[in-house]
Amino acid sequence: MRIFIATIEDPLVTNDFIKEIMEAKKDEIVGISISEHGQFKTRKSRKDVNYVLALLIIAGVRATTKKVLKYLLVKVKKIIKAFRQDYDTGSIEDYARKLNIPVWKVSSLNDKEFIKTLRKLEPDVIIHQTEEIVKKDFINSANICVLNRHNSLLPKYRGRLAPFWALFNGEKETGVTIHTVDTKIDGGQIILQEKIMIKPDDDYVSITEKCYELAPKLMIRALELLENGIFQEREKKDVMGKGSYYSIPRLSDAIRYRKTLKKRKKRMGENESII
Repeated sequence: MRIFIATIEDPLVTNDFIKEIMEAKKDEIVGISISEHGQFKTRKSRKDVNYVLALLIIAGVRATTKKVLKYLLVKVKKIIKAFRQDYDTGSIEDYARKLNIPVWKVSSLNDKEFIKTLRKLEPDVIIHQTEEIVKKDFINSANICVLNRHNSLLPKYRGRLAPFWALFNGEKETGVTIHTVDTKIDGGQIILQEKIMIKPDDDYVSITEKCYELAPKLMIRALELLENGIFQEREKKDVMGKGSYYSIPRLSDAIRYRKTLKKRKKRMGENESII
């Protein structure tokens, strides 16, 4: 099966997810595109600044510090790369080239010239892991379908920061969904899902880590289902069925979440001291 991957350079979570798929399917991958905007864009409006602050509050000081240090390390590696071309920065681009997989840097997946290039590669499946909303021309470039990973049990919690909203609403479980992509946000058909139980000591960071630990294994299984034609024989469940959609959290949501998390951990500590 011919596989194309559309992704971003994100050293925090996405890169490891993509690398595991690349390693497992390296002989089937015909190319990789890396969107230039990455995961985070320059944010100028008050609304965008509030979103970034909300993320910092949700993740907490320790996790945020680790993320910042990891990003700084990436910057240092890029500087070294400028002087030593053979230096491995750990990026998706370097990893792909090591596996002799062609790489394209793109400003938009919907660019007409890029679509022409993509169609010449004749991919059976495209794995889409960017925040860009793709159009029909991109989706139709795949002979079978375009696949996406979403950190929730779709159709529940479509949209942004699904693990946060599951915790915010006091859910007992969440999970990962591999689904086909259409022009609707988190739309398409569900191929595979797997649940993750939410424990009392879990927070946004731990649940996100569990999701990304599970995600590559689930994506690889989904690819194998498609290759064997099993998915086409199954009853298809629509992602856009009864469920829920959540947008980016407000500052007030983030603050409320931290207060609830603090109370829950306090109760856990009291219970442990009783035991």
